[in-house]
Amino acid sequence: MLQDTSKVKIDLSYGELKPVIEWCERNCIGDWHYMEDPNGAMYSSWIFLFDNDRDLVAFTLWKK
Repeated sequence: MLQDTSKVKIDLSYGELKPVIEWCERNCIGDWHYMEDPNGAMYSSWIFLFDNDRDLVAFTLWKK
């Protein structure tokens, strides 16, 4: 797991996870990670963790 992370919880419908991962691969400059939200709905609630403030803000703006 990354140190000094900031996290964003998002809900995604079936088939929406892959495009989000691809966006992160193309646009993030720092380390990032994702995992299923243990408190959310199975296979539709995800937590994305970022160690770079720029990536966190860009991701948050993109997903809104």
